[in-house]
Amino acid sequence: MIVDRYGPVVATVCGGFVAGYSIRESLGQDLFHIESSGKWYGAFVTAQWAGSLAVLAAILVLALVHRRRPRVSAAGATVFGVLLMALPSFVPIASNQAVTTNALGAGVLVGVCGFVAGGRRLPSAGIAVGLLGSMLFYNAISPLRGPREGRWMDGLGPQHVESTVPLLLLLATTVVLLVAVRRSSVGRFESSDAAAALVLGFVCLTAYTYLGNTTSTVTMWMFAVAIVVLLTYAVAFDLGGRDGRYLMLGLAIAASGVNALGWSDASWWVLVVAAVLFVGAVGVGLRRDLTTAALVVLAVVTATGLLPIGDSSVNVVGTVAYCTLYPVAIGLAVGSMQPSRTVASAIGPLIPFALTLFWVSAPVPPRLFGWTDGTPEDYVRPVVWLYSPLPVGVVVAVIVVVGCLVAIRHHDREHHDRVSDSSGP
Repeated sequence: MIVDRYGPVVATVCGGFVAGYSIRESLGQDLFHIESSGKWYGAFVTAQWAGSLAVLAAILVLALVHRRRPRVSAAGATVFGVLLMALPSFVPIASNQAVTTNALGAGVLVGVCGFVAGGRRLPSAGIAVGLLGSMLFYNAISPLRGPREGRWMDGLGPQHVESTVPLLLLLATTVVLLVAVRRSSVGRFESSDAAAALVLGFVCLTAYTYLGNTTSTVTMWMFAVAIVVLLTYAVAFDLGGRDGRYLMLGLAIAASGVNALGWSDASWWVLVVAAVLFVGAVGVGLRRDLTTAALVVLAVVTATGLLPIGDSSVNVVGTVAYCTLYPVAIGLAVGSMQPSRTVASAIGPLIPFALTLFWVSAPVPPRLFGWTDGTPEDYVRPVVWLYSPLPVGVVVAVIVVVGCLVAIRHHDREHHDRVSDSSGP
């Protein structure tokens, strides 16, 4: 039936997108100020905190729903996760507290999506499309919702906020996921994979908090990157097979996020083109293994952040590359490198959310806090433009992406040799 074939894919796309978007939407607009002021709760309102909690919640949900009556448990987890995300609309929750509750709810939804996917190829691709699509296009989609109360977190007072996602969209997502859960086959839960993912998430959080946050020196930031990259490689080696490759892909995508696009109100058509390219590339990757080509393009696109911007104050080459080639590269890689086990299918696309050393804290010039950045009031921004950190941050990111490519090719070569040896003359 059509529902059995495409229902899980639709459910994982919707669940992944809502989870990823809500993680980004719950973050404060004064994060850098809080970290620079050294307030004790600064570590608990960061993007790193939210991503790490989402990983923890996803793994716990996967473990719990596989213990007893999986479909009933998964249905209950779906309702619980959505209620957590909708809670600020019904209970007065401060914006700095909502980061935690929302991240837990988002992680629960990702865990349910992992249960629905069960390591199967198409639903697993759906999780990646939803999560990575929200990462790619958040800055373009968020302004389309219109004005809403800012999430200011500098203070423990009652700065109340609404839910990150409109309630009607949360309700529709709940219905779609419940239908998919009811008709899903029960896969295996790999406790060793879950333990490795938990260790990785905890180390990412620790490395960011104490070594690589927005107040760190360049040297300390690079040290944090080295720790996380080495541990990710170790965890990927431990997982092995397609699941280890998928983890390395998550690391490569996280590193490539060192450059980011800014979107104006007139950029909706660029968003449509980029989204079509992304989804189309995933479809192509599911049919042909284009892993090497995708990661080479990913490295080249990341390197465009080093190009001088000249007199226009806009990196035209980098902007075009991130609007067109970047979604294609990620889509091809996601389609070509689908995992085979439950935990990897859920955690792999969460790595860019749980590893913020690149897209949040890569070295930038000292920040000045004020009411204006000096831009004239009559200045008209481009339709889309590229933000990049200091060159050292881009160089380190390119090295990480290239390292992931080398590790994946080495793994593929070893796998091919083992298959050839086992097949005999």
